[in-house]
Amino acid sequence: MVFLELMRREGDVYVGQSSGSEIDFVTNGPGGRRYYQVGESVHDSATLDRELSSLRAVRDNYPKTLITLDDERPYSHEGIRQVYALDWLLNEDHKKQ
Repeated sequence: MVFLELMRREGDVYVGQSSGSEIDFVTNGPGGRRYYQVGESVHDSATLDRELSSLRAVRDNYPKTLITLDDERPYSHEGIRQVYALDWLLNEDHKKQ
């Protein structure tokens, strides 16, 4: 679902590689490059670290987002934005992400 929504919002969507790890989605849409990691839940600290490690390995200043099914308020992990998947999907003002 996230892939299809990214195609609608951004156009081209790619799988990214960073230091031997995979980034779920990379886009180069009208708002510039963006990175997305998608996970069901990151309540476990090991899972959170694994999901964030790929994004942390990217050393640029483009937006990085972790999308989960954890129904929590948006949270920032050292500049990586964690959002609830349903809120992200319903957010039409995606340029703020």
